[in-house]
Amino acid sequence: GLRELQAKASLQEILERLQERNRDRKPILVKIAPDLSWTEIDDLLTLVEPCQIAGIIATNTTISRDRLTTQYLAATGTSPQQEAGGISGAPVRSRSTEVIAHIWRQTSGRVPIVGVGGIDSADAAWEKIRAGASLLQVYTGLVYEGPALIKAIAEGLSAKLSESGMAHIREAIGAQHD
Repeated sequence: GLRELQAKASLQEILERLQERNRDRKPILVKIAPDLSWTEIDDLLTLVEPCQIAGIIATNTTISRDRLTTQYLAATGTSPQQEAGGISGAPVRSRSTEVIAHIWRQTSGRVPIVGVGGIDSADAAWEKIRAGASLLQVYTGLVYEGPALIKAIAEGLSAKLSESGMAHIREAIGAQHD
């Protein structure tokens, strides 16, 4: 039932109670599922100001199996369609980028977005930043590529800035919308 907690009424109650106890005003970010509809995402965005949300983490894992190409799992002999749990990494990359771009457009870039989902290269990181992410979270890519991925992304982003004539990464945030 974790996804049900992202319904506007449920999330609003949780955030209001958290903020009542947040005497030190620590930043609270909300991580959303890529499976939410545009209307559901827009509903959540209406909570940003009244609930003092410091940013949106886009996105969590997906329960969708639509983008998987694996027919069966060697370890179990079953189809991924029959497995429980969320999918991360490359299968969620394009949807998470779409969600980032949507949030950027809906908020005119005023809400910080942490881009997550399928970041396994500088190209993938650049895509998220240009869509509107001001921070990135790498997990699955790090598992498969190892710690050297971080240096490769940083060096690749530096090269992308040079190629695009930008002096600072801030200039790239949301640049696809210009």
